[in-house]
Amino acid sequence: MKLGEGVKGVYISVDVDCLDPTFAPRVSHIESGGLSFHDVLNILHNLQANVVAADVVEFNQMDEMTAMVTAKLVRELTAKMSKMKDWCVCVVPSLELNHQNTKMF
Repeated sequence: MKLGEGVKGVYISVDVDCLDPTFAPRVSHIESGGLSFHDVLNILHNLQANVVAADVVEFNQMDEMTAMVTAKLVRELTAKMSKMKDWCVCVVPSLELNHQNTKMF
């Protein structure tokens, strides 16, 4: 059986913490030996079911590399959902951070 075969629709949640630090170096819980960006794309592209909704969580918008990988994941998820007749993408802006009071770890 193929991934998602026979399923009408799926909700995908991608936790950026699952990625190896090479691809997402500044996340809450670093996962050495985690998935590569290519691994996640393969899962998404091989999914047989329609993606009806999705989210990408646990990313650090202050880190350029992690933010770029997250943006690419959102782009790929949106492309996958756009193949459906009826679809909607909701983007919720993050809160403005006061950079003077923010410490990077």
